[in-house]
Amino acid sequence: MAGRAMQAGVSTLIPTLTDGMVVLRPLTQDDVPDITQGCQDEVIARWTTVPQPYLAEHAQAFVTEHGPGPNWWQTPTWAITVGGGRWCGTIDLRMDGQGGAEVGFMVAPGSRNRGLATRSLRLTCRWGFAAQDLQVIRWWARVGNDASRSVARNVGFHVHDEILRRALVHRGERVDAWYGDMLPVDAADTPRRPTWQQQDLTAREREVLNHLATGRTNREIAIELGITENTVKNHVRSILEKLPARSRIEAVVIGVQQGLTHLPN
Repeated sequence: MAGRAMQAGVSTLIPTLTDGMVVLRPLTQDDVPDITQGCQDEVIARWTTVPQPYLAEHAQAFVTEHGPGPNWWQTPTWAITVGGGRWCGTIDLRMDGQGGAEVGFMVAPGSRNRGLATRSLRLTCRWGFAAQDLQVIRWWARVGNDASRSVARNVGFHVHDEILRRALVHRGERVDAWYGDMLPVDAADTPRRPTWQQQDLTAREREVLNHLATGRTNREIAIELGITENTVKNHVRSILEKLPARSRIEAVVIGVQQGLTHLPN
């Protein structure tokens, strides 16, 4: 299993991903009405396996199963939103426990043709490779789902020309499928670099991060800020969890990428 996934599995802090417009946040109970309405759409019914007819009880069960909790890391699932607002769709990574994952996504009818699926897929794949050390992300779609295939190609998936005959099961019937895969190098070639964070850093944590960027030790930071060394350690631990990062150096790198700090001249 990928090492980063093992570390993340003990955390209940769910990452929020954003590229400045799209915000992928955890599902909440407030999303149930929007999910119920969105999943009654005939296009979603045609290309996905969501229950039909789709009822509020189905949305409730989905949020309960895939919302924040200790099992979230087995299938990381986000609500697709604009600016962190109302549910516009869902995207998830179905981890195989061996360094790979399968991605699934859908966008509600009123939110299509705005680039949300492309932005969300790009964010999710970059996070999977950078934060979970995934080696490959796989995409599948029933033959004929041109919208999904176009999104996958736009993000950098290698969509194979060969049709996989009877590779998927759709509502009890075996159907032909398209297949694509993405490696970390493919994600690195895409133009947008997303940001992610567990939750916002406090003002004090930003100060500590700034000092980490200068290479100061915990003791030096404590003297500079007039706090105890143990308090500095607690702030550093919190910063590592929120970004997320595995070391002080990685925290600085992520902080620079997100515009939270800068390296000294």
